[in-house]
Amino acid sequence: MTKCGKEEKSCLSWLVNWFIDRLGMEEFTSTMVWRHTLHPVYSLGGLTTLMFIIQAITGLLLLMFYVPVFGETNMAYDSVLRITEEVAYGSIIRGLHFYGANLMVLIAILHFLRVYFMGSYKKPHEVTYIIGMITGLLAIVAGVTGYSLRMDHVAGEAIRIGNTLVTGMPGGKMIAQIIYGTGTFDEIVGRYLAFHIMLAGLIFILMLVHFFSIHQHHVSPPYDGSDPEPAVPFFPNHILTEAAAAFVMIGALTVVSAVFPAELGQKFLPTKELPVGQPEWYLMAVYAGIKTGVDPVFAGMVVPGVLLLIFVLMPWIDPAYSRHPRNRRIATIYGAIMVGEFVVFTVYGMITPGEQIPLVNALAVAFVVALITGIPAARYTSKPVPPVRRTPMKRVRHTPLVLEWGKYIFLILLIIQLITTALGIQAHLDEMYTLAGFYFGISVIAFGWALFVAKVVLLDVKYITKPVPSS
Repeated sequence: MTKCGKEEKSCLSWLVNWFIDRLGMEEFTSTMVWRHTLHPVYSLGGLTTLMFIIQAITGLLLLMFYVPVFGETNMAYDSVLRITEEVAYGSIIRGLHFYGANLMVLIAILHFLRVYFMGSYKKPHEVTYIIGMITGLLAIVAGVTGYSLRMDHVAGEAIRIGNTLVTGMPGGKMIAQIIYGTGTFDEIVGRYLAFHIMLAGLIFILMLVHFFSIHQHHVSPPYDGSDPEPAVPFFPNHILTEAAAAFVMIGALTVVSAVFPAELGQKFLPTKELPVGQPEWYLMAVYAGIKTGVDPVFAGMVVPGVLLLIFVLMPWIDPAYSRHPRNRRIATIYGAIMVGEFVVFTVYGMITPGEQIPLVNALAVAFVVALITGIPAARYTSKPVPPVRRTPMKRVRHTPLVLEWGKYIFLILLIIQLITTALGIQAHLDEMYTLAGFYFGISVIAFGWALFVAKVVLLDVKYITKPVPSS
């Protein structure tokens, strides 16, 4: 071992420790991660952040080729088509941006549900919870402005509905002038691009505030009332786990983008008759409400706004001492009903493209869904549970049999990575960029898993334990 510094340490170890010391990050190196937070549902916040980073990077790359001009022939659409068909790896980048945006919203929703049903919004996390909700809503608005920039028939419908909703709200005509200007598509495209970038910046700032608040108040303890138990060091064990997951996710998105290119609808022209565009899935439930024929502002803004406001106020509506979902009857029943309504009306909107939904039918469906989801939730919460009082347990070192195969698994993953990297380079030299992206994606997935296996075998093995009853 090469000696660096005054102590017998490898040069790499000395360099890492030097950076940690100079950056004032000693706290992170000594922090232990609680065992209950190692569950995959606790990684949803980090994965949402990863998706946002992917959005920022791919968005900047797309911006190099995007033309925010409508003109007489819809030049914005033509530029997106050129990115997809002519720019090297343009289809892959568009796919990463498109699928990453949808996955960011989906993971953010799942993260919200984890926080909500586990009662992680309780004191002192109320503000953290609200900031997270605002960030999620801004991400949805950023998604709308983003897919509207394609200027296909879906974008045309989104712009029309957005203009209708904004104009119909109190003071809407003044707000519409800020958002849509004079109403020409040249002005709308430019402003949507500006708002899209501004929203990304605002989301980034709110994420920083959100993370700072979590750091200050720490992660909530187990929702069942048991005492948190330290498991592994935050650095480097948990950091490497997050890094491995990030590589696997990026590789998977790249493969999906290569196999299933991001959609691009028909070219939007005001004088051309086009099919009715459907919004993205995360707005489909609201769109289904608008299709009932009631006032669009009431269906598209007032009703969703009131329902979301109840979620925002839930830390004060349901201030029970316990965080267990069975002990928070109001929150659990309301959350179960809202999840059911969202899923059902999302599907309802998808299966009725371009069709009106009779108001009577919508109300009947909403009532049935409320019964189907609300009654089981009411029964589930009818018998509160006391905090867990576990018998004291001690843990002993444990080496699972699978660890004996760790080096072989690592070798197999390394071989896969080398082969797919070579195939990707060959496809790149042949200018087969989509195929190259497919191979590179598999290579990145293999690298992520190899990193995870190496981390478990080299770093985690001494922290792997199993509980045994104390004598």
